[in-house]
Amino acid sequence: MKKTLRFNSATSLLIIITLSVIMTRCEWFKNDPLYTGSWEYKDVVYAGDFVYNTTRTLTLTEETFREVYVMQRDNSSTIATILATKGEIEVTGNQISFTLNAVGECLKDAQDKCTSTVEWFPKGSVTYNSYMLYLEETYEGEFEADEDYLWLIRDMNNDGDTSDDGEDVEFERI
Repeated sequence: MKKTLRFNSATSLLIIITLSVIMTRCEWFKNDPLYTGSWEYKDVVYAGDFVYNTTRTLTLTEETFREVYVMQRDNSSTIATILATKGEIEVTGNQISFTLNAVGECLKDAQDKCTSTVEWFPKGSVTYNSYMLYLEETYEGEFEADEDYLWLIRDMNNDGDTSDDGEDVEFERI
C-alpha cells in the first residue's frame, strides 16, 4: 500500500509540474494589444503671463481607460490643478470609443493646495454632473500604436473635428 501512495503522490506531483509548465508557456503566446499599457504626454501651456508644464498620463487596458492631466506652474513642483477621467473603452481595429464613468480632481491638503492624489467622482454625482457641462460622456477616436508610442486622435468635445488642444496627441510608453 505504501508503494501505491508513493506512486500516486509522484504522479500527482508530475501532473502539477506538467500543468504549471503548460500554463506558463501558454502565457508566453498571449499578446496584449499594443495600445494597452501606460502612456505619457508632456507639453507646455501658456495662459497670459503664466506658463504651465502639463503631463497627461493615460492607462489603457483592453476594456478600460484612466487619464490624469496634471498642470504645474513652470519652475515649481506645486500642482496647480488635476483633471482626471476614467471609464470603459471599446476597440474595433484602430477605432476606439471612450465612455466616461467618473471624473477626478486633485485632493486638497489642509492648506487647500492640490496634492498629487486624485479624488474620483462617479457618474451621477454633483461634481461629475458639473463637469459634464464641459466634457462629453462618450467620444470617438482612432489610434496607431507600437512598442514605444501611441498616436491618439479623439474628438473629445464632439464638435466634428480633432483640431482642439489635446485631441491629437502622441503619447510615449512609460
